[in-house]
Amino acid sequence: MPDCFISYSTADQAFATAVYNDLTAHGLDVFMAAISLQPGDRWSEQIHQALASSKWVIFLASRAACASQYVEQEIGGALLTKKDVIPVVWDMEPANLPGWTNQMHALDVRQQSPAQIQAHIQTLARRLKASKDKGFLIGASLVVGFFWLMSRSE
Repeated sequence: MPDCFISYSTADQAFATAVYNDLTAHGLDVFMAAISLQPGDRWSEQIHQALASSKWVIFLASRAACASQYVEQEIGGALLTKKDVIPVVWDMEPANLPGWTNQMHALDVRQQSPAQIQAHIQTLARRLKASKDKGFLIGASLVVGFFWLMSRSE
C-alpha cells in the first residue's frame, strides 16, 4: 500500500522522477505510474488501487498536467475520497490551479534552482514521513492497549 501517489503529466516525467526519488529516499512508499507499473499490469486498475490506498497525493501541477484528462480524473478522485492533496507548481501561478485545488496552499517552486526545489521536496518528504510514523505509533499503541485490556479481563 503506497503512502503517496504522484499525479503528473508524462510531459513532466523528469521532474516527477526526481520527486519520486526524493520521497522514496526518505522511506516513503510512493506510487508513480511510469516506475510502479510492471509490464502486463492492468494500468487503470493499478492506478485506481494505488490512489485509493494512498494517504497523500502529490499533484505535480504544471500547465501540461492541468490539461491532462488522466490527471484531472486522479485529482477528482483524490478530492472525492478526501485524500491529502499537495499541489506543487513550477511553471504556472498557483492561482491558476484547476477547480478546488486552487483553494489549497501549493508548494510554489517557480524561479528556484534545482537544489532549492530538491530541498523543498525533501522537507515535504520529512513531513510526510513524520506523519506516517506518528500514525504507526498511534496504531501500535492502540493494539498494545487492546491486548493489555484483554489480558486484564482474563
